[in-house]
Amino acid sequence: MRRKQSNPLGRLFTSVAVIVLCSVIGVAIAEWASDAALKVLRAKRPSFAVSWTPDNIRKLYDSEDVKHYEQVMSEGWRQSDTVYSPFVEFRMAPYNGKHFTITEDGYRTNGRDDQDLKAAGPKVFIYGGSTAMGIGVGNDETIAANVEKALRASGRTDVQVFNFGVVSYFSTQERIALERHLTSGVKPDVAVFVDGLNDFYYCTVPDVSAWNERLTQLTRARSRMPIALELSHRSSVVQLARHLGGDKSVMVREWGSFCDSEADVDRVIGRLDINRRMIDATAERLGFKALFVQQPVPTYSYDNRKRPFPVKEEALGYHMNSARGYPKLAQMRSQGQLWEHGLLWLAELEPADGNAYIDTVHYSPKFNKLIGERIAAAILEGGLPPAP
Repeated sequence: MRRKQSNPLGRLFTSVAVIVLCSVIGVAIAEWASDAALKVLRAKRPSFAVSWTPDNIRKLYDSEDVKHYEQVMSEGWRQSDTVYSPFVEFRMAPYNGKHFTITEDGYRTNGRDDQDLKAAGPKVFIYGGSTAMGIGVGNDETIAANVEKALRASGRTDVQVFNFGVVSYFSTQERIALERHLTSGVKPDVAVFVDGLNDFYYCTVPDVSAWNERLTQLTRARSRMPIALELSHRSSVVQLARHLGGDKSVMVREWGSFCDSEADVDRVIGRLDINRRMIDATAERLGFKALFVQQPVPTYSYDNRKRPFPVKEEALGYHMNSARGYPKLAQMRSQGQLWEHGLLWLAELEPADGNAYIDTVHYSPKFNKLIGERIAAAILEGGLPPAP
């Protein structure tokens, strides 16, 4: 009986198929194992996780009105809700709640029903990120609300203050938001910009916003990305290798970016400074005043041991960039290298007693009040249009 002759091409095809199959299985196992390892590592990353017991709420808010802040927190998920908006990429989503209200015009109310953007009389517009918008506090406890209270207490009951703070905004988006108001025929008498924290959080020049990734995907720009780069971007094996190689951003998984060098820090400072100069030039040309607030941050000057609950550096994520940027800003200011016109330097400000931060970076009601009062004093010193 003749033995069947083997086919060399068949053997080659079988061998290749086995190798490919083993490779696919091996890659799948490696991806699964790497993804599991990343989940464990990310779960161990320190975060600001406090159980919202009545006693803890009293400590964080310096208040016995626990029920009020439980209600505020019940609407907390709305305080990061944004929708697409041309040029600035996103703005706060309109919402009408008991303690959190965003109007169709894009501002958060100050706890009053009679605010009217179209009404006659002096207006103050406040721009900024989530600290200006007021994460974790009620409508009448934000920086803007406290500015208005202080102005009215001084006798300027004719002044309206509008809170145009938006989560994740930094100076570039705020400048564009102001320009959109101006081109639509809405002009403030004073425009206030509360900045510092988010400019360093987004340590990327040219500018990249929090919505950049989703807009990139929606416009299918990634489809033009080389397939190898696309796969590496999505690969858990690559992400784990980057982490083991010292890339801290893998664990953070936030919208910002770390400053990799002192040159990156300098570029962010330059961006903030140039935005202020452009805003000030616009204000001078169009007949309103600009006030630039260098806001307090927990990574500069503030003693974090004063907090009722400890916060480790790892929990601050990209906000640790400001720990490198603020000392440079302070040095440049002392040397006369920063734009000083209309600058209100509050970097070292903190409450004399009580808690300053209700989470990693957002201000307590007491701190919002103190900042608001300082801003109101600066506005009054700079001069408002006379009362009718």
